[in-house]
Amino acid sequence: MTHYWTAFGSLFFLLHQDKLLWLLNAPVIGRWFRRILRISGDSSSVGSLKIDRILPHAIFWWQGPYQRAEFRTHAKFSKRLYYAFRPLWWMLHAWDWCVADRWVPELSFGFDTLTKYPDADPETNTVDGVIAEDYTSPGKTWGTLIAGTGNWASDTDASETPVWIHSSTTSGQWNSCARGIFLFGTGALGASASISAAVMSLFGYSKGDNLSITPNIDVYTSAPASDTALAAGDFDSLGSTSQTGSPITYAGWSASAYNDFTFDATGRGNVSKTGISKFGARNANYDVAGTPPTWSSYTNSYLGCYFADQTGTDNDPKLVVTYTISSPSASPSGSPSGSPSASPSASPSASPSASPSASPSASPSASPSQSPSASPSASPSPGNAIATVTGTATATIIETDIVTGNKTIAITLNGDTWIPA
Repeated sequence: MTHYWTAFGSLFFLLHQDKLLWLLNAPVIGRWFRRILRISGDSSSVGSLKIDRILPHAIFWWQGPYQRAEFRTHAKFSKRLYYAFRPLWWMLHAWDWCVADRWVPELSFGFDTLTKYPDADPETNTVDGVIAEDYTSPGKTWGTLIAGTGNWASDTDASETPVWIHSSTTSGQWNSCARGIFLFGTGALGASASISAAVMSLFGYSKGDNLSITPNIDVYTSAPASDTALAAGDFDSLGSTSQTGSPITYAGWSASAYNDFTFDATGRGNVSKTGISKFGARNANYDVAGTPPTWSSYTNSYLGCYFADQTGTDNDPKLVVTYTISSPSASPSGSPSGSPSASPSASPSASPSASPSASPSASPSASPSQSPSASPSASPSPGNAIATVTGTATATIIETDIVTGNKTIAITLNGDTWIPA
């Protein structure tokens, strides 16, 4: 099941912090908005005090000389925003997806996000899992171990350790090193998408550091031989260039919540707009760096997370991409006609002119020219274009409904001409 409320994540709260705080603290609207978010009455101890900061799961305020905070065990406020305003949210999402991000980006509400998970077993399009070099004692030197091609793989476990370092009983030798692979079907973005943010998240369930080496973890590219099954030989398919620029430290790894890897420009550039995005997770300070950890006899250090075979998607690996759709050019040259008479006719009987040299006329019977130099711009004239979204969108509407037409949304454009994609 897709959790659409994740669109109201940490980034949304950061970008719209001022607006949210105004809604929470305004004299009359504040009481209503606090009820919407369940920050009122017995639901919260903040009372009528001014809220200074809000996160998806927490609020902060001053009470006398003390700053107080109230935390929820989940993203309560993200969920309340979505479920309370779901019809409006889908209307705005439809506006962004159908109109603003394609034609009038300055009018976009910024709700275009794509959230994808790997497929659970049996996989149909994407896979996730762990691969490893794994030996019994006396093991191998660290350099030989991490340079191996792999001899173990699993893509059906609900939980595993994408970082696993196990020492041998022989001094300076190592038995195991594991890595994780995570594939996401992101082809729905489309080639014209412009990606502004991407976050890959792994829900941690365990960690241990018996070697006292504090292993960290980061995201890299991967290239498994198959998109739907892992093989031991995929061990050496992971890249060594960080997709985030900032590994998550051992201390920073949560064993009971999502761990978010925010992609930098390199990572965003490796998100596939037309196919499958292929990433992996591996230890950075020893595996990628090629630096042998401090050896202790026959023990381990590890970071564990849930995989797609965990029941449901609440704890699954996920990739959330924020994007806009680039406005396609209305003509090969991309320049509109400079003549006021070059506006296409609003007459229903208008049809494209067969003559490449013809230019559009202001006459009701005239038709738009196919000449590249006379093509109208995809952008509306400033101050004239008005788009109105109306229809029968209900609380249950989803993006698929909009695409397939199971629900009705009418978009009326006044003061400009609709140019088909």
